Amino acid sequence: MTITVDIRTDRTRHRGLGQVLSAGGVVAGVACLVGPWLAESTGLLVLTGAFEYRWPSFLVAAVLLGAAVRLLTDRPAVRIPVIAVCAVAVVGAVWFRLVLFPMVGAAWEETGRTPAPGGVDRYLVVEEGAAMIDPLWRVSVVDGSGLGAQIWRVAHFNGDTTDGALSRVTWSGPDALVLTTADGQATTVRLDPRTGKPERQLSRP
Repeated sequence: MTITVDIRTDRTRHRGLGQVLSAGGVVAGVACLVGPWLAESTGLLVLTGAFEYRWPSFLVAAVLLGAAVRLLTDRPAVRIPVIAVCAVAVVGAVWFRLVLFPMVGAAWEETGRTPAPGGVDRYLVVEEGAAMIDPLWRVSVVDGSGLGAQIWRVAHFNGDTTDGALSRVTWSGPDALVLTTADGQATTVRLDPRTGKPERQLSRP
């Protein structure tokens, strides 16, 4: 009697945990699909940091769904194929991150942060990366602070030529940036005084 009760209790616990993991996997999968779009459309810094790349949420979804199936069913016809697919997905995501991503991704590193003049709650961020052998630069503006902070991409530079190599970024007032390339060309980008969103995005070359 005690053994039967213990078995039923364990099954109930496993099923409850499996349902939680399954729900988490679905949420992570949805986040993988719509997270980047939501981050771009809202400009929220917290979402951009979480969903700039899809592979982390994809990896989480695969792990959680595989674990959920392991707990929710004892049927080999369902259990084995689903876990196998999830395992392949996990291996693929890890391989992409460790092998392919360093070759195709920029691996951005922040190299500069400058607050806006005039006491405005806004600052510019300069990041550097590389595409194979070509140096890359990305310039962004962060407006506000806390969970409501928004980040806006201002410019992207590819330094394979002098007109695409970023030399300097400076503030020209609280609502304007001056971006200068290695060939001496200076471009002014104006920002929305209320949100900090740039009127346009630069891409060189």
